[in-house]
Amino acid sequence: MAALSLASIPSNINTYERLLVWAAQCVQSSANGKQVNVTSGAASFPACQVQTGITADNSERFIVTAYLPLDADELNSADQKTWMAAQDLSEAEPHGNLLTN
Repeated sequence: MAALSLASIPSNINTYERLLVWAAQCVQSSANGKQVNVTSGAASFPACQVQTGITADNSERFIVTAYLPLDADELNSADQKTWMAAQDLSEAEPHGNLLTN
């Protein structure tokens, strides 16, 4: 993905949950329809997808799914945080409307 500038995070994002939804929407936008074959012989899925749905308890919820490439050596490194193993899915910038309040 294009380099993240912390200044790009909209100022009204004030919880980890909102940050998660925003970040996933940015990855979904920049992935621009890329798909991943999760199960051999089955249909592919979007590499990153943010949806909404109603769960069994009748609550409206965000459903965030992401299949991000990772570097196994970095994942298993004693010197790195786990999130540093995430690899770029795309070089594209997210849509501009995601970078404003």
